[in-house]
Amino acid sequence: MKKLSSMFALTLISAFIISCSPSTGSNSNNTVSEKSVWTDDSVPSLKETYGEYFDTFGIACEYKPWNSWEHPSELESSAVRQGLSKHADSITMGNEFKPDSIIAIEWGKKSPEIKEETFTASNGKTISVPVLKGLNQAATILQSCKDAGLTMRGHVLTWHSQTPDAFFAENYQPETFNELITNLVDKETMTARHEWYIKTVLEFVSNWEAENNEGRHIIWAWDVVNEAIADDAQKTYSGDSQNWLRGSTKDKGKAPSAGGSRWYQIYESDEFIINAFRFANAYAPEDVKLCYNDYNEYMDYNEGWKTSAILHLVDELKAAPAKKVNGKDVSPRIDVIGMQSHVGETWPGVPSYETALQRFLQTGLEVHVTEFDIAASSQSAAAELYGDYFAMLSKYGKKYSGENKVTNVTVWGISSQDSWISKNGSQFPLLFDRDGNTYYPNASFDAVINAVSEE
Repeated sequence: MKKLSSMFALTLISAFIISCSPSTGSNSNNTVSEKSVWTDDSVPSLKETYGEYFDTFGIACEYKPWNSWEHPSELESSAVRQGLSKHADSITMGNEFKPDSIIAIEWGKKSPEIKEETFTASNGKTISVPVLKGLNQAATILQSCKDAGLTMRGHVLTWHSQTPDAFFAENYQPETFNELITNLVDKETMTARHEWYIKTVLEFVSNWEAENNEGRHIIWAWDVVNEAIADDAQKTYSGDSQNWLRGSTKDKGKAPSAGGSRWYQIYESDEFIINAFRFANAYAPEDVKLCYNDYNEYMDYNEGWKTSAILHLVDELKAAPAKKVNGKDVSPRIDVIGMQSHVGETWPGVPSYETALQRFLQTGLEVHVTEFDIAASSQSAAAELYGDYFAMLSKYGKKYSGENKVTNVTVWGISSQDSWISKNGSQFPLLFDRDGNTYYPNASFDAVINAVSEE
């Protein structure tokens, strides 16, 4: 079953969360969650409540049920679009813009259909390219956003997970042994495929916006690279050491499902990350934000110096030279650090999270909270935590005196019943509850509203 985020994040959350006694109640003083439907006039709008704090407030969603993910249609449903439009400026698609959805190899096949035409990349390599069958659904989703008055964070262009093995294999026909691809392509071929994929997706979106939305952006930001830092990243970076990248440490040589990375197996360096941000800068509109996104981004202690490694990656991207892309000299561009923010009752804790956030803001980049949710043992505990985290996050929005700010907060899903953390609602991760096809604000929603409404 495909998840809305990394399976490894869930494993780590489970490992770090220690159950604690339920709270006596949330810190909500004004309660709207007494079976009020989320579109009722009596229910405050999240985007309006936080409009004076963040540029955009986001909610992640699916278009329609995803494989065995048993829930009603979301963005596909006009009723759900109404609720999303009330509470969010921006959405993030949980799965439909990931590489496997865009490439969309038919069920039961290992290899995609190959186009007749070829592509000559900026490195001079000429390659065959697959048909991107998922672009038709992408166009439908863009139209749904336009109809609902919503914009979108694009998620994601480059990721070790949910990318077909065929994309990394010779002739797009993977041969595997013990879950490893035994016929990986060479770096030059992979770089050409990488450029072609990013170019094709970004130009498709730009062309759609030009033809259907008067050139106005539906997708205003992209997660260019997702989760490329090792959970056990080393703190020091000397010489040619790459022991901070996913797949370079204890998971070296393993399959993506076991913590490895096909990207690292081909490059054995951060070259593919630098390439991704260079290609995105070459083919994305200048005003579209380019983001590096990761989970456990506040983990900077013991055996995992992930916060420091993300900061090191930012330095690497800023220092990387310009190279020819599509006939022009292009440097990598990064505008945003994305903090996924899958938090628990006792980990990382608001102070530890805030410390990492402050460090990221010191880079000269914006911060997006891209995938916020909470694993908690009770609804009251979840509500208290939501209030605490949003009270903290709001300090770093528009009213923050620092030059760089938190400009977007996106909650990772609509209802607790349909969360990737807990499909049965037992960990109370989100702001709404679903009963059938109807959504209701819960106590966590109240806590988020009250976190700033009484200032």
